Amino acid sequence: MFILNFIPNWFFPLLALVALIIFIISRYIKLPQAQLVHYASIVIFALSLFMCGANFNNEHWLAKVREVEQQLALAQAESAKENTKIVEKIVTKREIVRVQGSDIIKYVDREKIVIDESCKLPEPVIDAHNRAVKLSEDKK
Repeated sequence: MFILNFIPNWFFPLLALVALIIFIISRYIKLPQAQLVHYASIVIFALSLFMCGANFNNEHWLAKVREVEQQLALAQAESAKENTKIVEKIVTKREIVRVQGSDIIKYVDREKIVIDESCKLPEPVIDAHNRAVKLSEDKK
C-alpha cells in the first residue's frame, strides 16, 4: 500500500489506543455529542486495526522481497562463475583444435613430397585426413 510508505509504523497502533481510550471515556462522560464521539471512536478503532494489519502484511511481503533479492544476487554470482568456467573450457577446446589442426597441416606438408613422387596415398596420409575430418565434425 502506497500510503504506508509515508506513515510511521507506530502511528496506527497509537491511533487504535487513542480510539479505545476515547471509546471508554465517551461511555462514562455525558457530553452533548458523546454518542457521535462514541461511534466515531469505534470506526476509527476498526480502521486503525485494519491499517495495522495492512502494515504488518506490507512488512511481511517486503521481507520476502528482500530475501528473494538476496537469493537472486547469489544466483547471479554463481552464474557468473559458471559462465567463466564455460568460457575457459571453450577457449581450451579451441586451442586444442587449433594445435591439432596445425600439426596435421605440417604433417601433410611434409608428406606432400612423398605423395607427389609416388602418386599414391600412403596409410599415414589417409589417417591424417581422417583425423582432420574427425576434428571438423567435433567442432560441429
